[in-house]
Amino acid sequence: MDWKVSLDDFKKSSYFPRFSGWAFLALFIVLCLVYNYPHILSLSPQSVHQWRQCDCLSITLNYYQDHTGFFQPSVHYLGRDGTGKTVSDFPLIYFFVAQLWKVFGQHEFIFRLLNVCLFFFGMFALFRLFEQWLKDSVLALIFPFLLFTSPVITYYANNFLMNVPALSLGMIGLYFFFRFLSTSESRHFLFFCLFYSLAGLLKITSLLSFCGICSLFLLEVISIQIRPDRKIFSRPFIQGALLAAVFIVQLIWYSFATYYNNRYNSGIFLVGTLPIWELNSGQVSEVIQAVRHHIDWDYFRRETQILFVCMFVLVLFYYKQMSRILLLMLVVMTLGMASYLILFFQALKDHDYYTIDLFILVPVILLAFLSMLQIKFQKVYNSLLFRSVAIIFLIHNIDFDRMRMEGRYSPEGWENKTYLDHLRHFETIGPCLRELGIRKEDRVLSLSDNSINISLYLMNQKGWTNYGIGMDTSIIREKIRMGARYLFLYDEESKKSKSLQLFLHNPIGSYKTIQIYKLPVLSGQVDVRAGL
Repeated sequence: MDWKVSLDDFKKSSYFPRFSGWAFLALFIVLCLVYNYPHILSLSPQSVHQWRQCDCLSITLNYYQDHTGFFQPSVHYLGRDGTGKTVSDFPLIYFFVAQLWKVFGQHEFIFRLLNVCLFFFGMFALFRLFEQWLKDSVLALIFPFLLFTSPVITYYANNFLMNVPALSLGMIGLYFFFRFLSTSESRHFLFFCLFYSLAGLLKITSLLSFCGICSLFLLEVISIQIRPDRKIFSRPFIQGALLAAVFIVQLIWYSFATYYNNRYNSGIFLVGTLPIWELNSGQVSEVIQAVRHHIDWDYFRRETQILFVCMFVLVLFYYKQMSRILLLMLVVMTLGMASYLILFFQALKDHDYYTIDLFILVPVILLAFLSMLQIKFQKVYNSLLFRSVAIIFLIHNIDFDRMRMEGRYSPEGWENKTYLDHLRHFETIGPCLRELGIRKEDRVLSLSDNSINISLYLMNQKGWTNYGIGMDTSIIREKIRMGARYLFLYDEESKKSKSLQLFLHNPIGSYKTIQIYKLPVLSGQVDVRAGL
């Protein structure tokens, strides 16, 4: 057999864009099954960062049941002024899910499914980007899917937070930019700006790759040629205005969010940064130790992260064989990632999802590496051995991700212990509350709960948790005067708190591990039921 002929035939057979989309769909479905997505779709908010999950769902449920306007988001936690009005992310998805609930009923799986669908389209856009750039369907089916082997991506893609939807919209925006590169068609540039605008509104930090693209525009403005054949931005005034419009949209929204929170309830959601310079050396060490744990278990396999670093170094080493566009984007995005880590360093300790916005760097590294390999090491790139190793490596990472997903939802692990022991009972407490005479509109205190909304959302009662109260007797009295009528406790430590003993004289019932007390009437107390 003539090896050269076989190799040429192999190269031709590796590019099949007419059918590759179906192969992508099949692989995506297989991974969803491996990660137990069908079962997870039916689950209530739980496990890692149930806190933030319930915040997102609380905004959605309030849109659904209170019929408030788009620019009046609120949560079950009523805050300092008793309205619960507060905002963080642009509430497009929350509001949209609320409208779906009005048609199909309140089902949390609709929210999860929508986020999974957004992630599918983001991954599909990434796959097409690789395929069109490399003219290789096989490698385009392997390497982008490495992103879907990250436990933090896999977990939050089938969840309620906005980080993965923002990443997905960013990937779609990146695809349209590369389509614009190859066609120069204005409609692709418009779609590129539109999707990045939406991504930034959901999470401003998802504009990391957009900033990399803006750097290309700025270089051309100062007459530095990036492409050898032609300019990328042939209409700099119009295209520059559209790029600027993306940032202006963000400025308008986050200015409104700051104003809205200052007017009603600031401090519930972060609209700002958590920089490293606010910590002392001991606190910095704690964050670094937590990040090491995340590196071992949450981002990717440790070996995979090392491989990404090696790819990055090789791309820089062989920069002369690299596409200037990919190289410049990679450098600017890396600098942007370093800035992000400094500005949000404090959040890295307990919030694994804060790194999701940085994951857009992974496909850019992979595409740059494959492009370099295609140019500099053609025999390796086209070899069956390289592709076989890539497939085995992908499967190895999928298996790691599968085990991590099982751990996050396992009844044996710490991740779900508090939910399974106590918090899940709030989901079914409704009939008990009505039997005790507690109405849906009654304000309550749930002081075993240190989160903002978990227990309040799960039982759909507005009021206050221990967040911002800290078992402080004077603050509890203040909340009673603002209309709190009942107190909920579910752990023994809370029941033994000395500061709570004044409010535990009138127990009216219990539900599983939850004890319910009627709060005393204080002078000057607001009767919120009077106007109902």
